[in-house]
Amino acid sequence: MSAIVLSPSKNLKMEENDAGVSSSQESEGCCSQSSRKVTLGSMIQTERVKHLSLSEYRETNENSELISQINRVIHRSRKCAVLTGAGISCNAGIPDFRSFEGLYRMVKEQYPDVNIRSGQDMFDISLFREEEKISVFASFMENLYSHTIQAKPTKTHEFIAHLKNRGKLLRCYTQNIDGLEEMLGLQMSKSRDADQSFSIQWKNLDVVQLHGDLTTLSCTQCFKVFSWSRHWKRCLKNGELPVCPKCLEKNNRRSIEGKRCLGHSGMLRPNIVLYGENHPNADFITQGLNMDINRGKPDLFLIMGTSLKVDGVKRLVKTISKQVHDRGGLVILINKTSIGDCNWHGIIDYQIESDCDEWVTELKKHMSDFFLSQQQLEKVRQMKREASELRKRQREEKQLLSQSSQSPTTPPNSPKKRKTATLPNEKSIPKLKKTKSLCMLPSPEEMFSMSPRTTSSVS
Repeated sequence: MSAIVLSPSKNLKMEENDAGVSSSQESEGCCSQSSRKVTLGSMIQTERVKHLSLSEYRETNENSELISQINRVIHRSRKCAVLTGAGISCNAGIPDFRSFEGLYRMVKEQYPDVNIRSGQDMFDISLFREEEKISVFASFMENLYSHTIQAKPTKTHEFIAHLKNRGKLLRCYTQNIDGLEEMLGLQMSKSRDADQSFSIQWKNLDVVQLHGDLTTLSCTQCFKVFSWSRHWKRCLKNGELPVCPKCLEKNNRRSIEGKRCLGHSGMLRPNIVLYGENHPNADFITQGLNMDINRGKPDLFLIMGTSLKVDGVKRLVKTISKQVHDRGGLVILINKTSIGDCNWHGIIDYQIESDCDEWVTELKKHMSDFFLSQQQLEKVRQMKREASELRKRQREEKQLLSQSSQSPTTPPNSPKKRKTATLPNEKSIPKLKKTKSLCMLPSPEEMFSMSPRTTSSVS
């Protein structure tokens, strides 16, 4: 879901912190542009948002070279920041609340007389000013939760989990409240642990939930977080917010002790952030975002399934995009509907107009190696090393064979060839006798004694 926004006061604080980061970077002057890394990403960065249609690419192969270059940038990236919106969860069976179909229509059928103009109105804090609208809010949230617990992660969720497994995911910032990433083993930012340091907690987070978590309930007064139960689910379905058991227990204990009651107990509602409401973890998220920018060194930014309507999210995109561009990376938006270009020139390089799952499928078709698991990747590398060693041994054996074919065929102990143009004289005969054991030919005396005629003439 992408309707919930950070509160105005907390948003201002985040904006001030972001401005502090950006101002220190801008103090370097115009030389920051010239100091950007020269990479494939930097060479195809754009000054104006360029729109690429995935359907046209499939049908006409248009912009094929450009898309191939974008895919290579994704493949070579080391640290990827991701921002997701409601568009990545629609294929999981969670209806889009913005449209007049789905959940909004269901609630209007149940409460036809209540003045609710759109699904977005059901995420506004002003609902708690009227008793009747609280019932609408409770029914709507129970319906949404019922869809969420039946949903399964999509290909896009699996793609984000794969980035994590490959060690390429810096952080995923999500506007969604369904928590489907947790089903794939990703660590979610549900609540902050006071016993752990900030750096350890932030380092272990994979997904930062900007707008809260629908899979838990929180008290409107003491802010204690609870898991859903069947009883509380029935209460919300009937349009009622259940009483917080912790507040109720505390008041009962004070009453038994004869102390003054603290007032009404808090009510349980989904642990999400509504329009006009303070974000309880705004300081934590702001500090973590600054750490990702200063130390995370992102070189790729993927924005998936969101039209970027929320002010706080807009500032987040602009801040991360600047860091990615300075490192020679790309900022890519994958979304069905086109965004307003004038606000995003120089911030977003390319918008790929496509369903997010379809884009992931197309990416996998052209970059199958990128989607190998870490174990599979290690196995491929091992096979390549073994093949390389085998080729090296074959080259060495071939070289030895070629050297042996060029060497003399005579035995290694055979003497060098002698020039025998004339018969040896008598002085050389004893020397020839010494080499008899080395030469297979008979000596001159033996040669002479072989002919009877010659022997008789000599005598």
